[in-house]
Amino acid sequence: MTLYSVLVANSALQTVDCTGIAEITVRELKKLYPITESTPTQSWHLMDDDARVLHAADESAFENLNIFEWNNPPYDLGLYNEKSFVYGIEGNWGPQFLEDFLSYLKEHIQPEQGAELIRFWAGDYDKKLKSRRITMEDLELHHLESLKNEEYIRVAFV
Repeated sequence: MTLYSVLVANSALQTVDCTGIAEITVRELKKLYPITESTPTQSWHLMDDDARVLHAADESAFENLNIFEWNNPPYDLGLYNEKSFVYGIEGNWGPQFLEDFLSYLKEHIQPEQGAELIRFWAGDYDKKLKSRRITMEDLELHHLESLKNEEYIRVAFV
């Protein structure tokens, strides 16, 4: 089972990627990490220079906030959502993620969009979501910190 964090809304939302993960060519990767005494040959050194790969400076990139339009969300999201616009949320809900998420919400969410955060475990069909409402004017970091341990919740941003 997977714990999903999803933003749903009645209108389109802004996407954001704070991970720093970028698609680059192998040629660019070879410039970043040339073969030296301390850097052995890697499998990508044998790839075509024009091949494109995903690159992250380090593993912490996967901890950062990424909000993306989700064209193929888990099918059981339909148990909790009837809104037309669906966005996946990835990251580790650590301090930097929470600060970035707060900034995102404050800058990009308007009450009239009907945006909601839904957190649920896929495959648990008999669970009901707790409901909360947070006004955008009152939204603070501690609200998001309290949500990181919630598993079956719907938060309406009003």
